[in-house]
Amino acid sequence: MSNFTRTVATMKTLKCITICTVLTIAGCAGGYFQSHSEATQAAAQDSIVHPETTPEETASSVTIHQDIVYGYGTINVSSDAQQRPLLLDAYLPSNPGNADEEPPAIIMAFGGAYHRGRRGDHQFYEDGAHDSSMADYCEAFAKKGIACFSIDYRLTPEDPAMPEGIDTSQLMPEELLRNPLVTGRVEVVRKRMGLPPLDDTSRRQLWNATLAAVEDLEAALDFVRDNAEVYNVNPNRIALGGFSAGAMTAMNLAYGKGADVDAVIALSGTIWGYDLEKTVLSDAPPLLMFSGQWDLAGIRQGSAQIVRLFHSRGISVKQAWVPSFGHFYPMEAPSLSSEFEKSSVLEQAVGFLAHNFEVKVSE
Repeated sequence: MSNFTRTVATMKTLKCITICTVLTIAGCAGGYFQSHSEATQAAAQDSIVHPETTPEETASSVTIHQDIVYGYGTINVSSDAQQRPLLLDAYLPSNPGNADEEPPAIIMAFGGAYHRGRRGDHQFYEDGAHDSSMADYCEAFAKKGIACFSIDYRLTPEDPAMPEGIDTSQLMPEELLRNPLVTGRVEVVRKRMGLPPLDDTSRRQLWNATLAAVEDLEAALDFVRDNAEVYNVNPNRIALGGFSAGAMTAMNLAYGKGADVDAVIALSGTIWGYDLEKTVLSDAPPLLMFSGQWDLAGIRQGSAQIVRLFHSRGISVKQAWVPSFGHFYPMEAPSLSSEFEKSSVLEQAVGFLAHNFEVKVSE
């Protein structure tokens, strides 16, 4: 029996995070990149949406600024390489919970198997259920007094460039993408998108996209911090979050690259890309993980392994499960916390953020 097969079969070591996670890469069914400072400066000068421009004002007095360029990333790297703008939408609270302080913020990344998805009002309908869009989450957070930034990032079909300077010894083995057990769900998504099965080229594109997404989220984090005054947010109180592939991206940045953030929310995500056993430190930020009762096996099993790893390193981790749902569930769905508290997914997330930001949320 090979080491790979033994890991899948026994699930007894933390290395099973590698397998469990890869089985869920399609959870939603060294190239050139401008330095973060360069991208931030360019975006700040050319395309920041200031409050005095014409934002969308919601009925709940949440102010939305759309299509803000936060950086640039290289795509079509295998053929005619070019840069495309990376965009985010800002959801800003008009009535923060504490009017005397700048509100905290969370940056959210959508899911879609590193192949599909959008930062706006886009939902997946599968298995008789649907998720909530990043727009839904961001508006809900902003209503509670927490600013929210929903980002896009480069995807596999765009053929993104591999970020430069990555220490490959900190990563999971790229060769795992050659195992059919690993890529089965990815193949399902590709078929639904009308794409051919994975080959050597598209496997490399998927691997690049996994790490390019981390680079893009890091650029967004830098952008929000550098422009905190513009958007009236506290640069020292920022969290990361996302759904599925977006959750993996948030965890990769926080626990793989050690980003300085206050908390992470993972909606049906686990680790793929960075090997947490090698990278996570004891002073890592608190993590809140959600999983549907009938979620993908890799999400549930990999999440359990992450909880054990975090406990062994003294890192705060909370988990909640969503009864009667699979991988897709709306934010209004009831969830049960590890303390047996019952509240909606949104309420759990808001409470977690308020606690770690040490702020009072709006009613």
